[in-house]
Amino acid sequence: MTFEAEQAIREIQTHIFGIDGKMEFLTEPALKGFAFEARKLVENDLDNAVWRGIAEAADRRREILARYSTGSGVWYASVDVIRWDTSRHTGRTDSFVHERCNSKKEAEEAARRLLAENAKYFSAENSVEAQLRQWQYRFSKTSCG
Repeated sequence: MTFEAEQAIREIQTHIFGIDGKMEFLTEPALKGFAFEARKLVENDLDNAVWRGIAEAADRRREILARYSTGSGVWYASVDVIRWDTSRHTGRTDSFVHERCNSKKEAEEAARRLLAENAKYFSAENSVEAQLRQWQYRFSKTSCG
């Protein structure tokens, strides 16, 4: 890849993170209206593929929120072991484990188990953090249930 292409990718990534950040805190009704307006911009802006992608991202986020409220669908339990550099106030993930589960309840149970299994890595320099996620990761390790 050329230097110009790398620079363009980095700059576009910054904007994409900003778009995701704006959508992250919108409610389901707000996301529905947001996607509708983005689709109108597709039509008005010579079939702009960027607006189409933004509309699809809003739809996806809205679907995730709907599933999150019911607890149904595929969930992921994950645990990160993070090594902290206190002089720089930064951390990096040393270890990451996850499980794909069939419900929020199963993912909660799996996260507790993963947290217990990885608690031995906790120290003054390391944190062990559990999370539940509902969106689709592009990996799989084991399944709950």
